Amino acid sequence: MTNPVREAADWLLAYFNDPRTVDKFPLPAFHHPLLQEVTFTSRVLRTLVREVKAGETVSYKRLAEMAGNSKAVRAVGGAMRRNPVPLLIPCHRVISSSGQSGSYMGGKGNHLKEWLLTHERQ
Repeated sequence: MTNPVREAADWLLAYFNDPRTVDKFPLPAFHHPLLQEVTFTSRVLRTLVREVKAGETVSYKRLAEMAGNSKAVRAVGGAMRRNPVPLLIPCHRVISSSGQSGSYMGGKGNHLKEWLLTHERQ
């Protein structure tokens, strides 16, 4: 098994055993072209990974502020839709300002979002 694959497997095992321990493991490398670009989308996704830990949530509005553009709430939603690695870049932690979970995977994965959030809070 190559190092990148081993790191990804270790991270995933840690996440599903106890999500609070993933910070002890290196985050698997991201090689997706979207994440290599210098765009607002890549800044949002990197901010989310860096700042919002397991068991926490952040609103679309607050994430827009954290990424440097408080008026780009809809663009944050677009960044979540384009996220190429949704478990590693935890878009399930982004919720509406009202506290509603919002749409996950176009609304088809809302049950997964709720499960992931519950799993992280245990």
